[in-house]
Amino acid sequence: MQSLIVKYTKKTIIFTIFLYLISLLADVIISKNIKTELEYLSWDKLYNNKINADLIILGSSRCVQHFNSQLIEDSLKISTYNLGLSAARIDISYLRLLEYLKNCSKKPKYITLEIDFLTIDTVNQLWRQWQLFPHMLFNKKMYEITHQMDGFNKYLYLIPLIRYSGYIPTFYNNRPYSNNYNEYRGFDRINITWEHIPFYKQKITISEKKIYYLQKFIDECKNNNIKLNFVNVPDFVEVKKLVENYTEVQEYIKQFANKNNIPFDNYSQVYFSNDSSYFYNIRHLNGKGADKFCNEFYIPLMKKLYQL
Repeated sequence: MQSLIVKYTKKTIIFTIFLYLISLLADVIISKNIKTELEYLSWDKLYNNKINADLIILGSSRCVQHFNSQLIEDSLKISTYNLGLSAARIDISYLRLLEYLKNCSKKPKYITLEIDFLTIDTVNQLWRQWQLFPHMLFNKKMYEITHQMDGFNKYLYLIPLIRYSGYIPTFYNNRPYSNNYNEYRGFDRINITWEHIPFYKQKITISEKKIYYLQKFIDECKNNNIKLNFVNVPDFVEVKKLVENYTEVQEYIKQFANKNNIPFDNYSQVYFSNDSSYFYNIRHLNGKGADKFCNEFYIPLMKKLYQL
């Protein structure tokens, strides 16, 4: 009887190992062949050493759509990559910085962090969490930063395939949409007219956890001798009225930057912030506005800061 139990136990273990290996192989194949939409393609470039630049710009969609990489490259004469990501808070920007330094052969000389009140708020989720799936399995650093976010759990990083359950159609349905992405080195030029997307009145609560990651971001740049600066990009004038503590949060960021000797330039309310022809909604510039912001503010700033 005992030998029979041992026999079946061995068979069960062998079958389990075989099943795990098959699942792992399928996971690797799916992860290597799935391509996501829009700026989420930058994860693939990041992990495959295809983003190498002297200047890296990190932040949210306001980074993606406000920093024209080609204009910046042409003016500053340094290679530039816009590594922004829609809805990214500082924790995700920090993750992207770490993965860049680990996987890309060229260390940047300069990093600009696009920063505002949503960079450090209490939101604890990643919009379109499936963007991480191809790079998630056994990724320790990704686990440390994202596993406590809404919709994540430790099994997604350890057990092959389960994170893809129900998501495969999402990836393939989004593939054709990437053809409409007007992208140059991470910059997404939006050439559409003004549309008033609702932005509700709110008061921002600053997250201690986000401040922890902001400090980690600063320390990582200092440890790698990367020159870091913070930039708050233009808002349409209406935003200032809708965020109750708009000025207070900006002052907090300014004081935090000063404490760490990081240049912080606030362009949230520039002279064209009340002109909707430069915006496609109240938080995002269109292509015309992005060009104006880069030419009149960001490029002169970088020339002044770093004698470029």
